[in-house]
Amino acid sequence: MEQYTTPVSLLQHQAQLEGSEDGQSVATNTRGALRAEILAALQGSRVALEGKIETVAVEVNLLQADIRKVSNKVKVAEGSIVELQTEVGALHKQMVQATSTVGRLEAEDAISGYGCIALGMERLKRAFFKTTTISL
Repeated sequence: MEQYTTPVSLLQHQAQLEGSEDGQSVATNTRGALRAEILAALQGSRVALEGKIETVAVEVNLLQADIRKVSNKVKVAEGSIVELQTEVGALHKQMVQATSTVGRLEAEDAISGYGCIALGMERLKRAFFKTTTISL
C-alpha cells in the first residue's frame, strides 16, 4: 500500500507561526500547502486506484476470454461425445440387425436341415417298405 509523506512537517509550520509577526498569513499559507499536499495525495491515490481498477478490469476480461475458450472446448467435447454416442448407437443398431439376420439365417438353415432329414427319412421308409417283403 502506497504511503504519502508531507515534505514540510507540522513542527516546522508551528515554528514559523511562533517566530513570525504575521502568524495569520503563515497559517493561511500552511493550510494552503497542506490542502495542496492532501489534494495531491488524494489525486495520486485516485490515479493509483484507477490504475488498479483498469488492471483488474483487464484481468477480468482475460479471465472471461479464458472462460469462453474453456466453454468452447467443452462445447466441442460435448459435440464430440454426442457424435461418438450417435456412432455407437448406429453401430449397435447394425449389430442388432446383423445378429437378427444371423439368427434368421441359422433358423432357416435349421428348418431346411430338419426338412432334409425328414425328407430323407421318408425316402428311407419308402425304400425299405418297397424292398422288404413281409412273409407270414
